[in-house]
Amino acid sequence: MTCLHTISKSPTSKLLSSCASVLKPGDGILFIEDGVYYCSLAESGRHPGADVRLFALKEDAAARGLSVHSAADVELVDYAGFVELCCEYEKIVSWF
Repeated sequence: MTCLHTISKSPTSKLLSSCASVLKPGDGILFIEDGVYYCSLAESGRHPGADVRLFALKEDAAARGLSVHSAADVELVDYAGFVELCCEYEKIVSWF
């Protein structure tokens, strides 16, 4: 069963570490709200693993003045993309 994990707090919360302990191949992580600050960590090569897809809500990144660009590590999605991800994965877990 694939799972989409949403992380809404900044890296100081260490939610990604907690989330990483339960990740399975095929899972995805969507960074929302202050969680988008994790994107700079992902781009520097410190991400959960190759079998986990990473996404960031572009509106939240823009609201925080971050210039996050879709890359091999993190894919930017808009609100419609957020909804599509929720339909694509079998389960959703929110980390906050």
